[in-house]
Amino acid sequence: MRYVALLGLLACMASLSVGQTPAAPAAKQQCSLSLGQSPEIRGVRLGMTADKLLVAFPEIDNRTSIERAVQESKRTYSYGAGTFSLNQDPGAANPKFTGVSRIGVEILDERVTSFYVAYTGPEWKNVEQFIARLSEAFKLPGADSWTPEPGDSNRSLECNGFVIDVHAGGYNSVRVRVPSATRIVEDRREAVKEKARVAFKP
Repeated sequence: MRYVALLGLLACMASLSVGQTPAAPAAKQQCSLSLGQSPEIRGVRLGMTADKLLVAFPEIDNRTSIERAVQESKRTYSYGAGTFSLNQDPGAANPKFTGVSRIGVEILDERVTSFYVAYTGPEWKNVEQFIARLSEAFKLPGADSWTPEPGDSNRSLECNGFVIDVHAGGYNSVRVRVPSATRIVEDRREAVKEKARVAFKP
């Protein structure tokens, strides 16, 4: 009799244990956006041509910066890459710079492969709150899908062909980039070196 009662008790405990098994955590939502669907921020987006940037940022200093970077990118040692900053012109207000201290841009073959937007505010409670606002504006996955980077205020989101990096803290920033662009420049540099090696005559 005691044996039967013991079996019954064990069965009850087993059923309780199964019922209390914690549910598996929900899978993180992946970023399904393609490179062509990457967000446009303050008039800049990946793949944008230098000519379109000149139209979007017609201020004299900004035009000069863009044109100089394009010319620099055509030099042999640049391998098609160039970089420049876009800034507010006090004498010609551009609404794209409202709440923005600086926009940094990298180009390859006269197309945007990376851009960085630094904001003047506001002060966010944490980086997750900043991401929530970005996700709402650009239809991106929520903060749970972003990967922590070095530092509590840094997060990164990998999509199809591009990556978004954010920081919220003493300053707020967003960077949208094409990782493969760096590899293309490195491959071109290596190809030039290899050509020199092949042509070398001892």
